[in-house]
Amino acid sequence: MNDFIFFLGRFHVLVLHLPIGILLLAVLMEAMSRRPRFGALVPAVSLTWLAGAISALVTVALGYMHATEPGFTGPGVSLHRWAGTALAFAAIAIWAWRLEAPATFSKIWPIPLVVVLILMTATGHLGGNLTHGSTYLTEFAPGPLRSLAAGEAAPEAAPRPPITDIAKADIYLDVIAPAFRDRCASCHNDDKKRGGLSLVRYDEMMKGGETGPVIVPKDPGKSDLYHRITVARNHVDFMPKNNKTPLDPAQVQAIRWWISIGAPASGEIGKLTPPADVRESLVKAGGL
Repeated sequence: MNDFIFFLGRFHVLVLHLPIGILLLAVLMEAMSRRPRFGALVPAVSLTWLAGAISALVTVALGYMHATEPGFTGPGVSLHRWAGTALAFAAIAIWAWRLEAPATFSKIWPIPLVVVLILMTATGHLGGNLTHGSTYLTEFAPGPLRSLAAGEAAPEAAPRPPITDIAKADIYLDVIAPAFRDRCASCHNDDKKRGGLSLVRYDEMMKGGETGPVIVPKDPGKSDLYHRITVARNHVDFMPKNNKTPLDPAQVQAIRWWISIGAPASGEIGKLTPPADVRESLVKAGGL
């Protein structure tokens, strides 16, 4: 039974675009129908609100099913769930209000429309964070804008100068953290912690997930994270799943060496004196 619910829940990411489009159309038609020249739209407005409400309810129901999959934990999931639910009920309320008390609705119609737009924006943004991570929009933004958006962000999210000399680069902030962000953060971030694990913050990463620590400093062989990125790709433990792009060999070797030296939160690579073969992998993993 659970598998069937998981199966239906996966359609959430497919149908979620329907209520967005229909409700945006409803807002536009509602505003336009208030002008005499667009009076012909009036009969269709209620139907559009109803279609938007129904599609939103279906999307919410599928979203609840999708969230039953293991790993959908964290405040981002809860906020996205409640924002989406509120949006669906707001659409229902507007549809019913227009039918039962049109005169009252006509006096304050801009307010409910603004509420719908705010809820739709919030729901979409929170859903995007679950899919791509909270830094996705600002990753390539200009430095000042990225800093402003990040606020008091973790060191991993702060802007970093381009790497020009691998010896001067920071082992974690310039090599390891970007690798996890690019290959792992879509499923293991602060908003969506698959297996209870976040890989976007050092402190959270070292805490581990539902099964305990995933990194054992100075012992890659006992580190579950290293096991999962090096096991055969057809193995049930391999990460990332669902045919997502895996870490490349240089990144894997960089991670192994980083764990073997104690998995530090920072450290200038030149001062850590990596072996020649590891240095070559660090150069590749750092994008040089």
